[in-house]
Amino acid sequence: MEANKQFNTISELLEALSPYISARALARIVGMSESQMLQYKAGIKKISPQNIARINEKLRTFAKEISGYTLRGA
Repeated sequence: MEANKQFNTISELLEALSPYISARALARIVGMSESQMLQYKAGIKKISPQNIARINEKLRTFAKEISGYTLRGA
């Protein structure tokens, strides 16, 4: 995945993340209900600037957390 990629909609973001993270997982990561995330994805509900900021912040936090994860061999 390309670094510093920007998206205009939740649907575009989820499409880019789809090999790695589902809408359900993204909702869990950002502390949002799955139904709300799916409404944003379908374009049923317009996402507020506050929720955009929240998603961006939580995605950055999640990325930092998992960047330190490693699997050691047995």
